[in-house]
Amino acid sequence: MDLMPHDDPDQIRERFRLYIRENSDAIGRSLPLFFAHVVSALEEGDERLPDPDYNFFLDGIACEVFRNSSRINDPAFDYELGAILAEHKRNGGRGVLDLVSGLHSIRRGMYHKAIPLLKKYRYIDPLIGSAIAYCYIQAGRMETDHLQSDPLLSAREQLMAMSEHRPPLVPHPLLDEEEADLLSSLFWDVYEQAREWFPHDEWFPEIALCKAGEDGDNRRYDSVLTEAISSFPDDIRFLRRAFQGALERESLESAAVILQRMIRVMPDGMEPAYYGLKLATITGKAEIFYRFRKQAIIRGIPLYLIHLIEYIFEILRRNQEGAVETRKRFSVLYPRIGYIMDLFTYLEEDIFSGDPIRQKRGLQALLPIVDRFAISVLKIGEE
Repeated sequence: MDLMPHDDPDQIRERFRLYIRENSDAIGRSLPLFFAHVVSALEEGDERLPDPDYNFFLDGIACEVFRNSSRINDPAFDYELGAILAEHKRNGGRGVLDLVSGLHSIRRGMYHKAIPLLKKYRYIDPLIGSAIAYCYIQAGRMETDHLQSDPLLSAREQLMAMSEHRPPLVPHPLLDEEEADLLSSLFWDVYEQAREWFPHDEWFPEIALCKAGEDGDNRRYDSVLTEAISSFPDDIRFLRRAFQGALERESLESAAVILQRMIRVMPDGMEPAYYGLKLATITGKAEIFYRFRKQAIIRGIPLYLIHLIEYIFEILRRNQEGAVETRKRFSVLYPRIGYIMDLFTYLEEDIFSGDPIRQKRGLQALLPIVDRFAISVLKIGEE
C-alpha cells in the first residue's frame, strides 16, 4: 500500500483501514509481516507518537483486522492476532481487542469465552462490568448442573463489586456502531436485573442516569430519574438532577416543589440556598430573591458569590443601570476575581444591545458560566 512520508496518524489509519477491508485474507495469512509494516509506517513519521497514542493506533488496527477476517470465529486466529499485537505495543497486552472479541463472542452466545476476555475491566468500567454480569446471567439460564458453579451468584457478585468500586463511565472510541450498540443494550438489560436484585443500592440508578445523559436518551433518563426519586426520595443527587431538569423544561412550579424537598433534606445546606437564589433570579421576583439571599448568608455562601448572583438578577430583570453598578462594585470589592466581570462586560453589551439575536446569545452564555462557577465554589456534586 502507498503511504506518503508526511502522512499524519489519522491519514495512515484510514489508508490501513481501506487496505484491511480489501486484503483481509492476505493479511490473515501473514499477520507478523503486516504488523511490521504498520509499525514501520508509524516510525517513519516526522514525530514519535507518545506511548498512549501509539498503542491506541495499534489497537485500532488489530480490531479492524479482527472484524474483517474470514477467520473471526477461529480461536487460533484470535490468539495469534492478540499475541502479535501485544508484541508490538509499547506496554504489551491485547487492549481493546479483548473487548471487541468479547462482544463478538457474546453475539454468538459464547458467554463462557467472553468472560475471561472482559474480566480485566470488571471493576473499572461499568459497561464492560455489566457485560460480564450479562454473560453470567445468560450462562445461568442455560446451566443444568449447579453443583460445579453458580453463574447467577457470580453475576450478583460482579454487580456488588461494581457498586463497591463505583467506576465512572469511560469512552470506547474504537468500537464500531454495532459493537457500541450491543455494549449499551447489555448495560440496560443488566440494569433492570440489578434494580431487582439490589433495590436499595442507589449507585445503579446514578450510573444509569450518567449513561442516559451521555447518550442523549431523554426518555430513558426521565424514566430512570422518576423511579430513582420514588425509591430514594431523600437522595440529594437525584433531587439535584430533577431540579435542573425542571429548569431546562422551564417548569418553574415543579422546580419550586423539588426545591422545597431539597430544603427538607438539607435544612442547613448551602446547596438548596443557592438553588433558591437561582430560581428566584430566573423568575425575577425580588421578594423571593432577597429571602433566599438572607438564607444564603446564614448558610455560609461566600459573599462574592452572592454578589455575583445579584448581578445576574439585575441582568435578567433587564435593569442595565443596576447591573452596571453591581458589576463595578463587585470589581472594587473582589479585585482578585475581577476577571469574571471582564468577561461579563462583553456579554452585557449583547444582552442590552436591543438586538434579539444578540440578547439571546448573551443570556445563553451568561447563565451556564455563573452556574459552573457556583458549583465549583460550593463543591456541589462532590459527595
